[in-house]
Amino acid sequence: MTNLFNLDPIKKFIRAIGKDVQKYFGRDPSAIVHLQPDGMFYGVALFDWLKQKKKNIILTTMQDDGKELEEKKVKGRKVLLVDNDIITGKGYKRSMEALRERKARLQIKDIKFATYTDRIGLADFSVWRYSPDTLWRLQELDVIDLNIISLLAGNGRMSFAQIATKVKLSQVAAKNRVDNLLKKDLFAIRGALVVSKFYTLSAGLQIEVDGKALDRLIAKLAKKQEIYHLVKRSGRLNLTVSMLARTIEDVEDFVEREVRSFPGVHNAEVFVGEIPVVPQTIAPKLNNT
Repeated sequence: MTNLFNLDPIKKFIRAIGKDVQKYFGRDPSAIVHLQPDGMFYGVALFDWLKQKKKNIILTTMQDDGKELEEKKVKGRKVLLVDNDIITGKGYKRSMEALRERKARLQIKDIKFATYTDRIGLADFSVWRYSPDTLWRLQELDVIDLNIISLLAGNGRMSFAQIATKVKLSQVAAKNRVDNLLKKDLFAIRGALVVSKFYTLSAGLQIEVDGKALDRLIAKLAKKQEIYHLVKRSGRLNLTVSMLARTIEDVEDFVEREVRSFPGVHNAEVFVGEIPVVPQTIAPKLNNT
């Protein structure tokens, strides 16, 4: 275990949440339950660290659906579930629900969750939490600025009075914030087309194109009103394209006319779906020749 404590992620984990977990357990009988397989190292390290400071604590494990849990080990105790990462939240929800279903029967006093990385803000204890505060670490922006931009992204005609009410500032302060953001070119207020009013479906294209022709094809497609997403990729299929259309026939016609006939294109795989969930609006392109 000495070697485990020498690992930087383990050090950060203990340093970031150790004291808070110790406070949560208090003097109550406690149990650390690490989720299989990724939570083992963090669960074991946290248990060993707490064992030096607290005698009435045990360690056990389970799968995220509650299977393989030794129920007698959590009976009458405060429980801490430990995992490596919360990505979609499915594992978190399954494991918490598995223990909540047993809570009354096993007289579990409380259940909390600890993880190294929390990507959607569910854990009670984490080293790193994915949120606007951590995502936008720009000196020019703070949380109020981000809230203002979010409001204007939803309704570009929102008045300063409405913005001020939403973000709990004076009208003058809200106006000054917007003016400052515009002056620094940190965001822009523009008109956009509502996708669902003009299109009924979307298509994803995976294209294999010669390296020398790749930039020329991107320059051509970027001008097309139908195109709303272009990404260079590694590998054989080195360009991803997302497009909008009214009919499948429109998709087929566009792919044949604009993509497969382009010099240097070797292959194009096409996947058709509904109109995109994101984005719901697109900018008009007047020069789409």
